[in-house]
Amino acid sequence: MKKFLLHSFVLLALVFTGFAVKAQTADEVIDKYIAAIGGKEKWKQIKSIKVEGQVEVQGLEIPFVVQSVNSKGTRMDAEFQGSKFIDITTPAAGWSQNPMAGKATLQPLTADELKEKLDELDIQGAFVDYKEKGSTVESLGKDEEDGNEYFKIKLTTKNQNETIYFFDLKTNLIYKQETTTKQQGQDIKVSIKHFDYQDTDFGVKMPFKLDQGGMMLVTKKVSTNVAVDETIFNGK
Repeated sequence: MKKFLLHSFVLLALVFTGFAVKAQTADEVIDKYIAAIGGKEKWKQIKSIKVEGQVEVQGLEIPFVVQSVNSKGTRMDAEFQGSKFIDITTPAAGWSQNPMAGKATLQPLTADELKEKLDELDIQGAFVDYKEKGSTVESLGKDEEDGNEYFKIKLTTKNQNETIYFFDLKTNLIYKQETTTKQQGQDIKVSIKHFDYQDTDFGVKMPFKLDQGGMMLVTKKVSTNVAVDETIFNGK
């Protein structure tokens, strides 16, 4: 009898465990996340955005400005010790200027470099209407880090870029994202942690600090649906 009860208990535990896992689907996690950052309809109203902030690394503070028009173009400008850094992405082409990498003037991106950056053109959020955008998701189950529990979801965009996102089960917000990029012919794993979520001027929530292994990107100001001169995306 005891063995029978134990066996029955194990079966019930498996059933309820399976039910719990089934109940927490990727789409449900995504829906909770979108609601936590302001809701789908709010994000779909964002047509342009300007972000001002600074990169903090090794005691240095490097100011930057990012200007984006949804699906049309995005441009980052920064300056450090008299050197200008520029990064431009459009659906058809991209350019970068990085004196520290030997690019003293704007240089065209390679096809692979552009492919990795095309998803940046979606300023309304990768998970908002992700199916309509041609993206797919895959549940990778749960994981623990720093004493917290996370639900992992892999997003594959229509451009075939893959990113694994860690959703905090307590806040429903993204805690971390992991992706693999190519640098000098080698695959490099990049991990970015999201901190300090704040409401913007438009009432949507964004992380104001992004930590990439000792380099912190700090947002100071967000301006939504502002006028952006699209000629800044011409790469000239």
